[in-house]
Amino acid sequence: MLDKNEIVSANAESYNIGTTVKCIEENEDTVTVLYKDVEYMVLKTAFKSRETPEFNWNDNVRIIAKDKTAQIDLICWHYNEKRYFYMLISNGKKLSKRYYANELEKAH
Repeated sequence: MLDKNEIVSANAESYNIGTTVKCIEENEDTVTVLYKDVEYMVLKTAFKSRETPEFNWNDNVRIIAKDKTAQIDLICWHYNEKRYFYMLISNGKKLSKRYYANELEKAH
C-alpha cells in the first residue's frame, strides 16, 4: 500500500527507468502520482516505494564543488548504486552531469 505524498520510483522491471514521482491517491489497481506539476494515473505494479529524497523538484541547490547554484529538474533512482541522483538546470540550461545528494546543498 502506498501512502499519500509518498515518494515512489518507476519499477525497473516495468519501465527500465528510475523516474521519481509523488503518490497523490491510491485506488484498487491504480495510483495517481505527481511528476513535477502534472498528475498521472498508472498501474500500482509499475512502482516501488523508496525513501524520501533529500531534495524536491524545483529546489534551489548549490553545487558544492563548483560553488554554482542550480535548480532540481529531475529526481532519478540509480539501481546499481541504490541512491537518488539529480539532474539540474542552471541559468535556464539543463546540465548534462548527474549529481548525488552529497555533491549538493540547499541554496539559501
